[in-house]
Amino acid sequence: MVDLVMQSSKNDDGVNDPLYADARVTVSVNMRDVTRNSDYARSHVYEGAAQLFDPGLYALDARIEFRNGQWNADPGLHTPDYKETPMRNTLPGNPLVPSQVHVLYDPRHATYLGRHQNLPLCTDGAAPGRWIPERNLPPTWKTWQYMSPAEDGRVWLPYACRLRRISHAEFVFHMSRRWPSVHWYGDSNSRRTLRPFVMGGKWCYEASSTARLDCLCNDAPKDLFPSEWYPGMPVPHWYRVHTNGVHSTEIHADLRRLLQEPTDPRPILDKDPSDDGNFGPAHVPPGYRLRDDYFDLYYRFTRGTLDIYGSHWERDITSAAVAPYQPASLVVVQLITWDAAFGSFARFKIDVERLANRLRTVYPRAEFVYRSGPYWCCRNSDDQAKKYSRLRFQSFDAHARNVFQRKLRARVWDVMSPPGQRPPESKRLSENMPCRSAHSRAEHIHLDNQVFMNMLVNGQE
Repeated sequence: MVDLVMQSSKNDDGVNDPLYADARVTVSVNMRDVTRNSDYARSHVYEGAAQLFDPGLYALDARIEFRNGQWNADPGLHTPDYKETPMRNTLPGNPLVPSQVHVLYDPRHATYLGRHQNLPLCTDGAAPGRWIPERNLPPTWKTWQYMSPAEDGRVWLPYACRLRRISHAEFVFHMSRRWPSVHWYGDSNSRRTLRPFVMGGKWCYEASSTARLDCLCNDAPKDLFPSEWYPGMPVPHWYRVHTNGVHSTEIHADLRRLLQEPTDPRPILDKDPSDDGNFGPAHVPPGYRLRDDYFDLYYRFTRGTLDIYGSHWERDITSAAVAPYQPASLVVVQLITWDAAFGSFARFKIDVERLANRLRTVYPRAEFVYRSGPYWCCRNSDDQAKKYSRLRFQSFDAHARNVFQRKLRARVWDVMSPPGQRPPESKRLSENMPCRSAHSRAEHIHLDNQVFMNMLVNGQE
């Protein structure tokens, strides 16, 4: 794994640019194995490319992820804990092996951070970007003009567009009009993503709750809701999502039992957040508080393309299975995690094509969103047969993205790249989780969902 990490950023006068002070902007280098000899026991050769936008001096940060196929274990063998080994440049004086890269200062370039507020709003869920300390942002920027910072105080800012904070109330309003019925397929990583939606943004959002195990990485099904909601909950799940989340009386296997009332026709009075300094995913801006908007959400637990532990898309994604429900206007699909950990790439390439064909047959008029595999997946050895390497995971994801875009014209919701662009020390901190399945922290789930909400809401005014 190779990152380029900003060490400093100076203007033409040699003065440090305050926008990039201690930013440590990190750009992951997409690597591929180009070893051309058969002696893999002695050496591997990789090459990669990266595109740098922010001005400054960058240094290489290289780490060995695994040795001797440890993360491609055979069944029955013990898989060691995930551990990266830092590498050092052994040829610092060789001009053909540069250890630093310099990007020239150009404040007129469209991607320069000082010009960020001139960019259009993001409608791309996979827009490349970088993490910048919130304290560096110009004082003229309002908090609602950028996403909430991560736990290390950095804000995700794309290069070519702007992300804004969108309340769950505004999201529900737009969903109720454009995509009133959403069908969602995915594993526990998707189930974890749904927590903020079904709880109106109030799940693990307060600082006092983020140390709880379910906020860190645990995702046991019965922890998905308050305990009084869980008994008798049907599988698959069907929810009616309101501004303040899902009401306990509206968890049904068949929402036809509910009255189909139209949404509130009153216009939004004010889209700007209040000035109480407490704006966040759970905040209800003026003009939304009395609304009765909702969208219906059907969720089915699937394990990628695999027929494993009683779950298989060929049985679960059928026209008959979804016939009792409102036709989907939007379908969200998350794959990769189980496929990369337990499947074969050759079989995956066949099955993902078949899955895409099935989705088009079952949902001929729906729009599709492909949710990438999460960055913090599959690293802990909770199963001795689990296989993992970053290149393997990225290969599965890249192929699935291509198929879904080609066959379904799917929009991509990328939850893999932003965490991968975190500074090395932040990535190490977040990967050191006490749960064995390595789910994303709650802070990252909220940020992932903000990207999703921006992708769907912006441009729908």
